[in-house]
Amino acid sequence: MTPRMYFHKIFFISIVALLFACSEKSEDQAGQEIHPSFSELPEVSEESPAKPSRRVVPIQFSPEDQAKIREAPDGMAFIKGGCFIMGNDYAQEDEKPEHEVCVDDFYMGKYEVTQTRWEKVMGFNPSKFAGENHPVEQVNFLDAQKFIKKSQDVCRLPSEAEWEYAARGRATTRYFWGNMVREDYTWFKDNSAETTHAVGSKAPNQYGLYDMMGNVWEWVNDWYEPYYEVRTKNNPQGPTAGEWKVVRGGSFDSSAGALRITNRIWLHPKNKVFPKVTTYGQVMNEIFNYIGFRCAKSLT
Repeated sequence: MTPRMYFHKIFFISIVALLFACSEKSEDQAGQEIHPSFSELPEVSEESPAKPSRRVVPIQFSPEDQAKIREAPDGMAFIKGGCFIMGNDYAQEDEKPEHEVCVDDFYMGKYEVTQTRWEKVMGFNPSKFAGENHPVEQVNFLDAQKFIKKSQDVCRLPSEAEWEYAARGRATTRYFWGNMVREDYTWFKDNSAETTHAVGSKAPNQYGLYDMMGNVWEWVNDWYEPYYEVRTKNNPQGPTAGEWKVVRGGSFDSSAGALRITNRIWLHPKNKVFPKVTTYGQVMNEIFNYIGFRCAKSLT
């Protein structure tokens, strides 16, 4: 075989091998979804700032509702009424049964009542974690009622149904942003450094409400019952009497599970302490330094 013939043979074999390799690659990709390679994906580290979820899209209001929005009291958001499924059949017993509830239009405070606002009305600050724009805490239900009375009809506590409806922002997930906890929406046990924080420093929900999950627990107006007794579908107010009041929303020292929209706890309206059993079986009182509230208001 001459050198020329040898060169042609090697060149032919190389071309055939290259075509065969390309054919195999095309066949492998034919039935697969094409994804970007790892080198094309952005780098993410623990230091990278969290980005708000694109699923939390602000509620869009009709032209007819714009007048109600313009008439909202300072610091309040308009909540367009509607129907939703309240409760959760797959969580704690007191969140059952799931049931349909409808609420009328109302206004809801964008923020938890701050220490500055409380002190301006009440003349003192009961909070453990001092900060002008931090939520007021260490207030019991009766304290909140005194504030409401002095506020002269610009504040009331939301019903439990109103609170859950507003907190959902029309979402059907565990939290208003999805089913996994997101630190860009809440102050809780994992990121709070064991203290409250200035209201509005996390991203809002679909209605423009801040800190609906975490920072401080929030009193609502309903008496607590260990299961939902469905008395009425429209604007339910809970039992007419009881021993405990409902508290919602989780706080800065809550676990991710306690932040769930449907989660409920209860506390006596006079109490600021909670009896806890120690390791040795002794009972001690822990100061409730993480319960506050936010205002609601009915439309006239």
